Amino acid sequence: MSLTGRVDVEQIRAAHPIEGVVAASGVELIPRGRGYMACCPFHDDSTASMSVGGVPGRFHCFGCGAGGDVIDFVRRQRGLGFTEAVHALEHDSPAPPFPARVPRSSPARRFTTTAERVIEINELAWRHFTTVGAVERARAYLRDERGIDVTHLRGASGGAPVAGYAPATWTDLTSHLRTQGVTDQELLDADLAQTSRQGRVIDTLLDRLVLPVRDPNGRVRGFIGRDLTGDRRAPKYRNPTRTPAFDKATVLYRPTVRQPSPDATVVIVEGALDALALAVHAAVNGQSERFVPCTTSGVTVSRAQAVQVLALHPRPPVIALDGDTAGAEGTARWVRALCLDRHRPALVTRLPHGLDPADWLHAQGAAGLAAFDRATCLTAGAEEVAPHLPGREIVRLCFDSEQEPIHLAISAISAMIPLALRLPTRATQQLVAGASREMSMRGWNPDDAFTHALCSAIEQTRRRRHDAQPAPPTPKPFEPEPGVHSFDLAR
Repeated sequence: MSLTGRVDVEQIRAAHPIEGVVAASGVELIPRGRGYMACCPFHDDSTASMSVGGVPGRFHCFGCGAGGDVIDFVRRQRGLGFTEAVHALEHDSPAPPFPARVPRSSPARRFTTTAERVIEINELAWRHFTTVGAVERARAYLRDERGIDVTHLRGASGGAPVAGYAPATWTDLTSHLRTQGVTDQELLDADLAQTSRQGRVIDTLLDRLVLPVRDPNGRVRGFIGRDLTGDRRAPKYRNPTRTPAFDKATVLYRPTVRQPSPDATVVIVEGALDALALAVHAAVNGQSERFVPCTTSGVTVSRAQAVQVLALHPRPPVIALDGDTAGAEGTARWVRALCLDRHRPALVTRLPHGLDPADWLHAQGAAGLAAFDRATCLTAGAEEVAPHLPGREIVRLCFDSEQEPIHLAISAISAMIPLALRLPTRATQQLVAGASREMSMRGWNPDDAFTHALCSAIEQTRRRRHDAQPAPPTPKPFEPEPGVHSFDLAR
């Protein structure tokens, strides 16, 4: 076919099976049903939400909605028009034959570069991403397009840049790092470069805002790239693939890693720019130490990430994901991970539909910080956007299973008792009130039967714990008797 001739689409599809083309692009396919599942390369995806070949010759992502045939895949992946994608399929080296089924347990990728070397290379890359011109490009985008002025974070970051920029050239970073003694294999292992279909080693990040993912010691483990082209075919965010120094399931992005104050609130948000916006607004209002924004760069949460969040501060964190369906689903995952799996209290902020934390703060200014402040939990009005105890969310999670409703009610009571034992009285009342409203809506709280059962179970458990504790020693004369208090949400 010539570029001006008629395209035989069926012949193109038959000659280039979609499974082979997707696998050849570097996407790992996992057998599922009649086809395969994979992490979608067109959005921030860590849960294998893209079906490939389930419908013969087609792909579809249940997360971002991308879909089509092999031509559509190449168009999206490489930013090409229809005829250019056809031309690429016909003239590139054909994808290797793909087996009818790949092994269910393929060996993990072997790296020849150590984690320490990758961190060293990341530091070199970060210096390149943060030249004077690159920092100004990043700063201008954040300020003009998102209303986030990162100059306010200079103090919190010790004067170091918090955002950089990767230019829109194919080998800008790879060429520079080669002059620093970095080999192509090291570039590939660090996921700073990738191999094109023509066999060239090219930059992974092109025309993107770059944010460093640091460990608690401040070392750069990897980079998040936010697309600046505005091309809908390009994934908005590009997280590193697994490297010797980076595993998305075990890291959190934090704009700064400074020590929080005793009354700080850890805030779990969905996107890196949401975390950055929260850090900036806290700094503008002189409250940098009172807010600890963090994100998994998505709506998923692993056990390791849940443990890390709880280790950041002893007080309950606030879950504040985007005000949309994906955000609600992610909130449920966090509530399960923190409250049900680890029996630790957490708060939830539900933002208005269609808004993310960055949008909310841009619209509300300093007053918008209250939506993420643990201290407002018990003082905010019913109509205010503020953190609340997740009584309703816990009931919904319990009702997601297929048990009989009476057993689900018992499960909900069992789930809330460990949380109530860690909460002061007013906070427990809010937790119970939320659970009762949800049960009433479902028709399972006649005459407040569920409410009474829950309150009774909490009180009985508290009494048993109190009776089991040894009596405190008699205080010495003129010494105040030490009190035993559960923590105060507002302190």
